[in-house]
Amino acid sequence: MPLNNNLARNLEVELPLQSPVAVPKETPIHTPLPRKSGITKVEKLLCGALLSIVFALIAISISLEISIASTNRALQDTNSSIATITTINDNLEQEVQELSRYDRVYKIANSQGLKMNEANVRNVTK
Repeated sequence: MPLNNNLARNLEVELPLQSPVAVPKETPIHTPLPRKSGITKVEKLLCGALLSIVFALIAISISLEISIASTNRALQDTNSSIATITTINDNLEQEVQELSRYDRVYKIANSQGLKMNEANVRNVTK
């Protein structure tokens, strides 16, 4: 055969004689059946108890917040009324001081015809 021939050559290769290869039988692979991942009764009971506790805590928290808010409002009202009464008391004390000035009392006593007698005067202190 010439070297310039492009045709493929048929080569015969001698293979040693072997016994026929046994093809393994396909044995079925044991795959476990998929389990249903259901929730057990105990898990349901625990979830229900947990949800009940969470709901109770939320309700108690809201109740306490409302109670605190109303208490704060009552405290503010009390502080406001204390400030008002303190202002009124201060004004009344000032009025008492103005009305009990010595010259005013002496003038009223003279207009009523009273005379100053040192033996009848007592000093009163608070």
